Amino acid sequence: MKRILIFSDTHGCTDPCIEIINNSPKPYAIIHAGDYTRDAEDLSYIYPDIPLYYVKGNNDLLSRASSDITIMAEGAKIFVTHGHEQRVKYEPTLTTLKARAAKVNPSLVIFGHTHTPYTEYWGNAVILNPGSVRYSKTYAVAEIDNGKVTTKILDIE
Repeated sequence: MKRILIFSDTHGCTDPCIEIINNSPKPYAIIHAGDYTRDAEDLSYIYPDIPLYYVKGNNDLLSRASSDITIMAEGAKIFVTHGHEQRVKYEPTLTTLKARAAKVNPSLVIFGHTHTPYTEYWGNAVILNPGSVRYSKTYAVAEIDNGKVTTKILDIE
């Protein structure tokens, strides 16, 4: 089983991420769904032995990071995007996000931008927004076992 910590919309607030990482079993990877990529880069320097994947958000105009990425983990395909380019704040049914994600046939779709935690089961995939480390004070954990994905959203204490 692979355990992945998922953060988004840290907006300069990495102390809770550091506390979570330090007080959790070592994760297989960390995913940051944008806003701010420099926070993700800082975490990657602090934890060089943990793979860290991230995308740029609407507040990352100068970032060279990709707008979306696809990661393979333990037989699961994970699609990550911030969501602003898929209009997630304006499409309650996430039509544009789902259309983009469907192109890669993922097991897990991760987005941010709304600052609101969200989970939806969509066909054989889970769509997940961990919320915002800074604003909703939430993050998520994904556990992947032989391609099967389970997720949970947790409050930052």
